[in-house]
Amino acid sequence: MRLKSITKLCISFLLASFCSLSFAAEPMLNGMAVHVDLGKEQFIGALYSTPLSDNADKLLANTQPMRMVLKIVSPDGVTTRRFSRWWIEGMAINNSAALLTEQADNMVKFDGLFKGRFAPNDTVAFISEPGKGVNITINDVLLGNIANDKFFSMLLRTWIGKVPLSSDYKDGILKNGNVSAELKGRFDKIKPSKERTTEVAGWSKIKSAADLAAEKEKEAKEAAAKSSSSSSVDSAKQLAAQKAEQAKAEAAKLAAQKAATPAVAAAATNDDDDEKPALTAQTLLARQFYVSDQLKKVYANVRYPKKALEKGQTGSVRLTIVINRQGNIVSTNIAQASEFEVLNEAALEAVSKTTFTAIPDAITGSTFEFNAPLRFTLQQK
Repeated sequence: MRLKSITKLCISFLLASFCSLSFAAEPMLNGMAVHVDLGKEQFIGALYSTPLSDNADKLLANTQPMRMVLKIVSPDGVTTRRFSRWWIEGMAINNSAALLTEQADNMVKFDGLFKGRFAPNDTVAFISEPGKGVNITINDVLLGNIANDKFFSMLLRTWIGKVPLSSDYKDGILKNGNVSAELKGRFDKIKPSKERTTEVAGWSKIKSAADLAAEKEKEAKEAAAKSSSSSSVDSAKQLAAQKAEQAKAEAAKLAAQKAATPAVAAAATNDDDDEKPALTAQTLLARQFYVSDQLKKVYANVRYPKKALEKGQTGSVRLTIVINRQGNIVSTNIAQASEFEVLNEAALEAVSKTTFTAIPDAITGSTFEFNAPLRFTLQQK
């Protein structure tokens, strides 16, 4: 009788311990922030983690399940081009060259998962399951999986790394669970429609421009190889050229289909072009390394204004820079301003003094656009 009681007690203890561990492993809301671009709110982002923390390094080193969730609040939605640029640039300036090279194929796969413009109320989630990699969903529709645990921390560094979207955004994510009730209430109310969820579910049937280009390139190479063994080299080249033209035509057709989608009206800036470049591992790395190199040039020219130092003024400025193929500045705009005008002026001056490198051949287009986040902070004595 006593043995049975002890056995029941042990089983109850083990079950209680298991339930406690399972509950503890469920990620909790760590922080939340609004991302603003060119003076307009784009999305509200939230980080869920266990344990909670206000330390970026601890969160980046966390091996427990975590997830990043962002909900689109821009009335115009967000183009795939802009969304892609946020992550490509963010990963480029917050991760080592070695890690970027190692994860290049995964970044291309990640970029290719998004097949259409993001609509208001869309909910995008990056879910880390240690040992299983990262699941990417939109409106609870699974788009794909990146089977590498390192990839989640690469994404997270764009939010809380050394050079985040903005210092205010990073501070909002590192709240250790102390989130504004008003912001959380607003976040919780954002939900996609059933029709939109059904539309996103159809993305799996759509081939991206990158997919089409890769398929046609493969077909062209195979056709050229067959032709070279049975006919003249000239005919092989002609067939390869035909296949390449077909790839371009199909990519253009895909772009036209996206433009005709009634989900969201197009916005007014060049960055709001729905079609984004078809990336390969090589072209993606070329873009990332180029951005990283140009930012280093800008940062070398940043000078803390004397007036701001004297008054103890700090803040962040994020600039959108467009250069032509020769590396000449086409335009510089403030995407997110500091409350102190003297810091905004210092950021613009740093760009004006920078001599940019010509755009490499691996990057297509007559111009190249990228963001430059600058943070003015005072060293603590």
